[in-house]
Amino acid sequence: MEKIPVEELIKFKMLPFDVYNENGEKLVDAGEILTSGKLLQISQYDVLYKSMPKNFDRGGSKGSKTSYDDESMGLNTFENLEPERPKEIIFDKTVNRKSKLKAQSQVDMKSYYATTMFALKENANQDAIQMVDEIKDKILNDVQAIIPDVKYCSQLKLLGNYQDCHALNTAILATAMGYRLNYEEDKIEKLAQAALLHDIGMTRLPKEILEKSTLSQQDNKIFQKHTQIGYKILKYEMHLPEEICLVALEHHENNDGSGYPFKLSGEQISELTRVVGLCSFFDDLTSNRTVHKIKNTKEALRIMLEVGTKKFQPELLYQFVNMYNYNDLEPYDEMAQ
Repeated sequence: MEKIPVEELIKFKMLPFDVYNENGEKLVDAGEILTSGKLLQISQYDVLYKSMPKNFDRGGSKGSKTSYDDESMGLNTFENLEPERPKEIIFDKTVNRKSKLKAQSQVDMKSYYATTMFALKENANQDAIQMVDEIKDKILNDVQAIIPDVKYCSQLKLLGNYQDCHALNTAILATAMGYRLNYEEDKIEKLAQAALLHDIGMTRLPKEILEKSTLSQQDNKIFQKHTQIGYKILKYEMHLPEEICLVALEHHENNDGSGYPFKLSGEQISELTRVVGLCSFFDDLTSNRTVHKIKNTKEALRIMLEVGTKKFQPELLYQFVNMYNYNDLEPYDEMAQ
């Protein structure tokens, strides 16, 4: 075991090692979220020691401060689950005729994204990273160019097959939010990239789970693992920055601590995640992928306000609701062509 000061523990959001006191009693398990309460509890000890679990993976990205193995992340059940590989790249070419994004730009985004997902499923990660960067740059350029002309949120939405559009819509909304929040360009880039990849763990789930309209309790447990799988893909296969990886891990956490996988709350949830999680939920709403069935953006925004601070940070929700004209009544099913 190796001695470690309490100050060093503060750097970790989730501990990649076990922590012991000087008597050899384990205080914290590897993979455990280091809450402020837990930190206060263990800070009473003058001497602390860390020890790596036997099956701990010391690999990971160069310079990374944290690392998780399959057992600590609860992913051993996926060792024999292999998603079906696509035989050809097919994507929805539906266009939103009301969008401020040009029709060809809408189709190009879907095409690029479908090609990127194909590459990721084939484990061509270096090619996929480059393609993600290309989509990200296109979204940044296109959204920045149309922001002055956008009156309604629906004018940013891609329409069509949910699987083809969700990550793109989340990234488009998150980028618009980044500009609204006056983020620096570098931060907006990370926000767009994190949004594009927030559901990357879905690519490793069994096809039958993804195709079910209703999930059993066991199915839901498997489905929820996509957050941890996504974190591992981004961190250990694609070697992306931790703040981008955390978005994949945390995007189903809620402001009140009712989310998953770790029931984080408030500022325990990373800043980029709070934006992406909000935008992702809004796209789910406007795509009728939730229990709330809506026809237009105004109804979706009403639901967002009803859900309120249980899911979202108050200031962020306020900024989002007031980003564009609230009285957006255009039915989505009448905007597609």
